[in-house]
Amino acid sequence: MKIAIFGLGYVGVVNMGCFSKLGHHVYGCDVKSQKVELIRQGKSPIFEPQVDEMLADGLSKGLINASVKAQEVLEATDIALVCVGTPSRTDGTVNLDYTINTTHEIASYIRKSGKKYTVVFRSTIPPGTIENSILPEFESILGEKFPLLTVAFLPEFLREGSAVKDFFHCSRIVVGIADEKNADLEKLLSYSPDIPIVFTNYRTAEFIKYVDNAFHAMKISFVNETYRLGSAYDVDTEIANKIFLMDKHLNISETYLRPGLPFGGSCLPKDLRAINHLAREKNIELPVLGSILKSNADHITSMLEKVKNYGRKRIALYGLTFKSGTDDVRESPMLLLAERLSSEGFSLKVFDQDINVSSLRIEQPGIIKHIAASAAETFGDADLVLVCKKGFKKFTGAISPGAIVINFFDQEKFAIANSQETFY
Repeated sequence: MKIAIFGLGYVGVVNMGCFSKLGHHVYGCDVKSQKVELIRQGKSPIFEPQVDEMLADGLSKGLINASVKAQEVLEATDIALVCVGTPSRTDGTVNLDYTINTTHEIASYIRKSGKKYTVVFRSTIPPGTIENSILPEFESILGEKFPLLTVAFLPEFLREGSAVKDFFHCSRIVVGIADEKNADLEKLLSYSPDIPIVFTNYRTAEFIKYVDNAFHAMKISFVNETYRLGSAYDVDTEIANKIFLMDKHLNISETYLRPGLPFGGSCLPKDLRAINHLAREKNIELPVLGSILKSNADHITSMLEKVKNYGRKRIALYGLTFKSGTDDVRESPMLLLAERLSSEGFSLKVFDQDINVSSLRIEQPGIIKHIAASAAETFGDADLVLVCKKGFKKFTGAISPGAIVINFFDQEKFAIANSQETFY
């Protein structure tokens, strides 16, 4: 098939790489020319394992193209995946400007060309968006040509750092559509006989992504809170957590149920804000979901208090991205921790081999002065080292004698004589 992808961020680029790997011709479109140019060179504008290799391979086979011009990619394709950003506004509402603008461009092209076309929205949007905003926009522009259009919603369940694996080995594919009989979609999505495809209405498909992300955020906050409490009562929290995770009948999945860092990133915080805004609109009280963001913020504060209790001023922070395996610092709790340490007068150096410093210069210019170029520069003079991502073991030789190491990230163990501490 010939697929257009609007929006070359995490979701769009992963979809581009994965669908090209499946043999489809993929045409990317983004308003940012630097992203388009990277794609044309077979390079990924985002850091995600395996994506660079897939893009380079797809480009060499003539399966990948990119343009800043929407008309070019629409002329070359029969189906579009809309993967543009849907960020939060300050009140928790979802900013649909990019989605509506893309809808307008596609509708204008269909009206002019008279071409039958399928548009699949992948961006996370509140329930009712397709029916209340997107379809009316299409109808107002297309008029009598509206039957040329098929619209679907396909929520993505991709985790940064394991997005390619999640694409090819997801637990289910959910499609929100008015008519299940769509040959293009069935052809596009039937790439694995092991993955069930669930067809439902627009609102249910839109909502299920919020259900997933709310549950993930709740699990992270629950386990961090619980073991902070246990630690205060001298509980062996590591053993307690192992016992807890042994129950596969009721607790089901271990994912997000290991205590450690607060959550961050492009999905969980903004989707929780959206959920709570939706509840306020309907005057519905959500005591549990409404408290998750506060619980997450409290966990960052507890990390800061842990650091302050040592009374040491030369701090080295390993890990600035919101999780391991990505270069994304959007709503990263480690970025917030670094900003608070800096504001409280600590001497701070930060090392993260995965971060994109050029993005930080634009989005977080205040943190640039703390970024170190090497592990030796970061850890050599520090008297307190904060570990906030995996992969630290190979840098332990750079730690100065007598430094204390706090392992906030507890997914791997490393041995440092008389200095390791695990914190929940």
